[in-house]
Amino acid sequence: MIICFDVDGVLVEVGPSYYRALAETVSSFLGKPVDSGLLLRLKFGLNLNNDWDATLAGILFYQSGLEPEKFVSQLAPGPPDFRKFYARAAEEKIKLPDYDRLVEKFEALYRKYRPLETLKISPANLAEIKSLAGRLAVITGRTREDLDYTFNKFSLYRFFEVIIAEDDLPSVETRKPSSYPLKLLFEKSGYSRPACYLGDTLADSQMVENFNREDGRKVFFVLFKNALNSGVKADFYVENEKELLQFIKNFTQGKDFS
Repeated sequence: MIICFDVDGVLVEVGPSYYRALAETVSSFLGKPVDSGLLLRLKFGLNLNNDWDATLAGILFYQSGLEPEKFVSQLAPGPPDFRKFYARAAEEKIKLPDYDRLVEKFEALYRKYRPLETLKISPANLAEIKSLAGRLAVITGRTREDLDYTFNKFSLYRFFEVIIAEDDLPSVETRKPSSYPLKLLFEKSGYSRPACYLGDTLADSQMVENFNREDGRKVFFVLFKNALNSGVKADFYVENEKELLQFIKNFTQGKDFS
């Protein structure tokens, strides 16, 4: 069995770090306060797995004059690619910051706040999950540098055999929800049945769905539920690490496997 984890919102609580950096980066470019909760709703509504892209979308939204629902309905179609926000800005004559400059600002703020991150799944439970499943892996939108800080801080590398990060992807088009990260994972680790991916976003769900449709090998999607993902479909649902551990115990015993 192999279980693959997302990082942000699944392994790690990122509200005090990534989400705070998102809001403060948008605020810094606009020169005014912003609603952090609204920015998160935009991020999830637009299916943006990458927080740099969510930051760019937030800056565009605040200058668009649109209601949030209309903004999402107009900008959500198509792949979650930051370039469509620049295209829309050009059409509307809205000035957006250079992407590299935005990333630099975001990363500076994220690194300021990343010491505040905490684990959502304890090392003790990860050890038990590994003993039950056999193999654990990670697919994350983080860069290796950002991942290193958190994984070294909490000594997490020992649990995972293969890690796919932003740096491993050849292009924007191969980010989630593309099936590419899962295909790359199994290319590196080998596929073993049953296989599960534990995520918390629509992009995670769609990555698994795309893989299953394109590849023919089954991956089960397990949704780590939160207040913003109630509409995301999954094969299984868990709300916390206790439920996750019980699910894996049942799954490895065949109680939930079909």
